[in-house]
Amino acid sequence: MTMKGIRLAALAVLTLSAGTLPAEDGVLYWMVDSTASVSSDGDDDKTVKDFFNTYEGAAEGSYFAARVRVTGGDISGDTFLSMYYYDEDAGTEVLDPGTLGIGFGDNGSGYWGAGVPDGNQSPVTAFSAGTPEYSFIVELGNVSDGSWTTVATSAASTYSSLSDFIHETFDINPSSMAVWTPTSFTAVPEPSCGLLIAMGLALLASRREEAKEA
Repeated sequence: MTMKGIRLAALAVLTLSAGTLPAEDGVLYWMVDSTASVSSDGDDDKTVKDFFNTYEGAAEGSYFAARVRVTGGDISGDTFLSMYYYDEDAGTEVLDPGTLGIGFGDNGSGYWGAGVPDGNQSPVTAFSAGTPEYSFIVELGNVSDGSWTTVATSAASTYSSLSDFIHETFDINPSSMAVWTPTSFTAVPEPSCGLLIAMGLALLASRREEAKEA
């Protein structure tokens, strides 16, 4: 089974199981669904699915996923929210580090997205207080051979602005939980485009230096 299949299967088991983990003070419920759109410079907005279908940087065998980046406070490096999922082999709930996110796909019940329809569940207690306030950005990425390439990002949302979506406990089978569902993303230049831009800027800088010397 592919990594995408494993993650989607884990999500399905998570949603169908019963019971709860011991109380976790602060669990963010979040997902990306089919209502999301992606904007690119010079192009009309696309649905997230259409954007994935036209993304030229995707390698064969790769898949698209979503994860949550944490910024603010005393964070200086890459920090991502972990996610609960159910480990069939261990027969228990565990935390995934979240660095490779949750894969996009159809959950078999007519819903398409990442974490639909009940949402991914990520503990956020560690980010409840900080200066500046912690913020969260949903990143869409292409995963290939265990490596993540960010293809689009949401606007940053502060911890306090997400209070309606932060629940007291993790629940394997949630009912009527409010879920943070960003609907607007901005595309990140594809690798080839980024390289061309960098080369163009370098050439422009070189010509300016030549003009100064002349």
